Amino acid sequence: MKTSQDLRLQLRHGKTLSASWLFLGSPVTTEILSLAGFDLLLLDREHAPGGLDTLYHQLRASRVPVVVRLDGPDPSQIKLALDAGAEGIAISNLSTGDQARALIAATRYVPEGTRGIQRLSRAASYGPGWEAYRATTGAAPLTMAVIETVAGLENLDDILSVEGLDILFVGAVDLAAGLGHLDDMGHPDVQDAVRRIETRTRAAGKALGGLANAPEDAAAKQARGYQVLSFGSDALFLRDGALSAARHAKDALA
Repeated sequence: MKTSQDLRLQLRHGKTLSASWLFLGSPVTTEILSLAGFDLLLLDREHAPGGLDTLYHQLRASRVPVVVRLDGPDPSQIKLALDAGAEGIAISNLSTGDQARALIAATRYVPEGTRGIQRLSRAASYGPGWEAYRATTGAAPLTMAVIETVAGLENLDDILSVEGLDILFVGAVDLAAGLGHLDDMGHPDVQDAVRRIETRTRAAGKALGGLANAPEDAAAKQARGYQVLSFGSDALFLRDGALSAARHAKDALA
């Protein structure tokens, strides 16, 4: 399996990575999506069900790297996710440079950061893989800031100045709501805010991430410099598949 270093190298070489979200807290859907051909998976711990045991089972099930999204740069939660085997950490609603710096510090071992050492973690293959892990993912897990608040927009330059932050992911849905345009991502105010994030992120040399709602949307965003594009989620695929099957069933049984 690729490591965070492999993904970071691909981003630096200009590759666009495909991802999908995991919202169901299910090892089975995690495994299915990991076999579908995505470059990585984004495992949600902000809205999704399940505890630490569920996270372990999901990470065991994946055949591709997993970035775990948390709802804040809590060092204890970051440490647990990384020890469990996450290749990276994403933080929702990241709104200040201090939060970005806290994220980086929590992902780096002492003395470079604040992460405590656990040589017997799953990430280190319960001990025998410690040296390899310490030299690869353990040295610098992938880091992602989800920019989805007005405060994040206002503090964008400070956030972008943080060394070690790899990806800025545009959370357009919540950003639109914060700007007073709930469910209207096409509003000019929202589009202006998104373009500001795009322009400044590219200028700062960070990778840009976002949602891809359709093939044409993905193509347009790739042309604007996006390098991490997420396509749907386990919940979305299940819902749409079930709705389609139910419609076919009604037609067949009418």
